[in-house]
Amino acid sequence: MTSSALHAEIGAAVKSCSGEAVAEGGQACQADTVDVQPAVSRKSTLSSDLMRMTPSKPQVAFAARRALKVSGVIFMVIVVLIALIGAPREAIDGVTTKANLMTALFLIGLVLVVLEDHVGVNKSAVMLMVSASMWTFLAVGFHPRESHENHEALKEELEHGLKDVGAIILFLLPAMGVVESIDHFDGFDVVTRLILQVTGGRTEPLMPILCLITFFLSAIIDNLTATIVSLKLLRHVAGGDRHLRHAIGGLV
Repeated sequence: MTSSALHAEIGAAVKSCSGEAVAEGGQACQADTVDVQPAVSRKSTLSSDLMRMTPSKPQVAFAARRALKVSGVIFMVIVVLIALIGAPREAIDGVTTKANLMTALFLIGLVLVVLEDHVGVNKSAVMLMVSASMWTFLAVGFHPRESHENHEALKEELEHGLKDVGAIILFLLPAMGVVESIDHFDGFDVVTRLILQVTGGRTEPLMPILCLITFFLSAIIDNLTATIVSLKLLRHVAGGDRHLRHAIGGLV
């Protein structure tokens, strides 16, 4: 029984009670009250059932996170299966279709990395899955088993990509090692104390100060090392506020 029907039943019972109470000395009102009470109890039971059936906000958020995570993984698996099976041929050989699939795969991985704290998937695992899927799909598009020329083209593409990635990694590892060594021997204490004195415990001037430091450091050293140094300073001056570190680190 719906809520409006219950209201109508209660109203009819009350009217009947009022009319018969005058004619019969109020005895019918007592009898009708017994009929009204089950209606009220049914209404309260219906309301409680509706409250239990209505999903709460945490449940909706959990379902959205789970759906995003599952859909992203399923899309990566589908791309890998297309590459391994070699069908449909249009998805592998078509320039537009291939570009759209690669772009969608990259965007899904980027969204999962950005929403790492909400989705609950480690960004390293996401990027490994995305990169493996993209390279597998790209390699199959060269058809290296069909001819020697295709095999050489794939080899050249892999060498070019590995050289670029390897150059970045081989540069980042020593730069991070040098920055960590300087920090281990308290080499950034002077700059950290100066920043804390200027800010005076406030968080508002922290963002422009670190952005200016990064700007001038990038003119002296390379951009990657300047970013690493600025993020290390940010960890020292705002180590307890995670959201503030994320906001300023994104701008840096």
